[in-house]
Amino acid sequence: MAVRIQFICLLCLLTATVRGQGYLMRDIHLRLTGTQRIHEVLEAISKSQGFYFSYNSQVVPADSMITVARYEGKLLDFLTNTFGPAYEFKESPGYVIIRYAPRRMAVAIHVEKPRYGPMVVEGQITDAGNKKGVYLASIYERNALTSTLSGPTGNFKLTIRRPEETIWLTISKENYRDTTLALLPPVQVSTKQKGRRYWFAPEEGNGMGLDGTALGRFFISSRQRIQRINLGGFFAYNPYQISLTPGLSSQGLFNSQVVNQVSLNIVGGHTAGVNGIEVGGVFNINQQRARYFQAAGLFNLVGNSMQGMQAAGLSNIVVREVWGVQVAGINNRAGSAAGAQVAGLFNVAGNVKGIQLAGIVNIAGNVNGVQLSGLVNVADSSDYPIGLINLIKNGDKSFAIELNESGTAQLTFRSGGRILYGLLGVGYRLNDNPMRYVLEAGIGIHIWQTTRFTLDAELASGISPDFKTTPEQQASFRVFPQFRFNTHWGIFAGPTVKYVLQPERTFQAGFMGGLRYRW
Repeated sequence: MAVRIQFICLLCLLTATVRGQGYLMRDIHLRLTGTQRIHEVLEAISKSQGFYFSYNSQVVPADSMITVARYEGKLLDFLTNTFGPAYEFKESPGYVIIRYAPRRMAVAIHVEKPRYGPMVVEGQITDAGNKKGVYLASIYERNALTSTLSGPTGNFKLTIRRPEETIWLTISKENYRDTTLALLPPVQVSTKQKGRRYWFAPEEGNGMGLDGTALGRFFISSRQRIQRINLGGFFAYNPYQISLTPGLSSQGLFNSQVVNQVSLNIVGGHTAGVNGIEVGGVFNINQQRARYFQAAGLFNLVGNSMQGMQAAGLSNIVVREVWGVQVAGINNRAGSAAGAQVAGLFNVAGNVKGIQLAGIVNIAGNVNGVQLSGLVNVADSSDYPIGLINLIKNGDKSFAIELNESGTAQLTFRSGGRILYGLLGVGYRLNDNPMRYVLEAGIGIHIWQTTRFTLDAELASGISPDFKTTPEQQASFRVFPQFRFNTHWGIFAGPTVKYVLQPERTFQAGFMGGLRYRW
């Protein structure tokens, strides 16, 4: 049987004067010359006071001009006079947040607490001006880490399974001032805190990292996106969470704002991040960062950065940086990577420091390390690409017409970076050898390069099939001095050593030369 408990309801606006670090109550001293833009004045204040201003430049007139020759007083008074009553100013460690919030909410609540079981808070949120219900406002309790969204008429119902002695119920909605209800039992004079950690991260609060991916748009519901917009960059830490699917978790709709140490997702989960271990039967989605270890049956998706190891049956996608190792059955994607990307088919990253290893293709920006693929490497710069085709922007590519001592004429394509390159060749024997065709692949190195002279060494494997009997196979090592006529044309010639595997194992010395066109 539920019994009604009487609470004292305190309605307050979340400003720095309530539970902040005191930034807004600091005395500031401004000495300005002439007219300046608002954002320049804010930058000067933040540098002198040791915190940052966070605001949406689309709704905050940061480029407007103001003239303040001299000001001495509280920061809150300066901001209020500068922006006017349509804006609110809040604090979070390291930040003063400027929000366009011209509208206010009124909240009516009803609380029931059974003798045994969770507390149920029901109520209605209305616009203080027109008295209409406020739809899709976020209502959350930051200690219990539980939340919900209001319905079309502003009605809501929030279940708090393990209530604190004091309940801090916060209501947030875009373009409205945040409102907090402190629900205090009549005899309670102090609160027992769990020691949770909260922080404000404005760059992660917009969630643009996830929204920029097809998987993020598909798997994240509209209710979760609205929750993220309402709460902005507010995040919390919690030891663990268990979810069946995104939204159906031990943290409910609030899961997208919580970073967990241990996260177990039976099918899949959507959290703010993980600072420990996360395992998903099908997928893991993190709005912010992932650290240490993350594994999923199909894919991992991180909207910010990853530090540690990711393993997925199909794909790992990290919108920003990766420090560590990504291992996936099909592909890895990262904004940049420091460590290793290992994929069955292909890797994609911006700048890479370490190694990219893929069955077919590696794609990167500037690579400070090694690219190793079964077929193609693509990069803006990569000194050590190992693949048959290496399309390196600051490297070179060339075609060569070659002839060796056995009478084989060959056309060879070479491509690579400033040190390593790959080669593919196809040739035809002009003598009476019944195995007329030659296919060749290998790797080369630029030992010495000047404007006119180059010394290269190559290892190549060749096969001569006649499509009827056992093909002839051989491996060769050769050294090619090359003289360049100009930027594009050059001639080369040098000794070769062949090891013939089929039809009999023998060593053969030879010679090869030709004409090369490079670009």
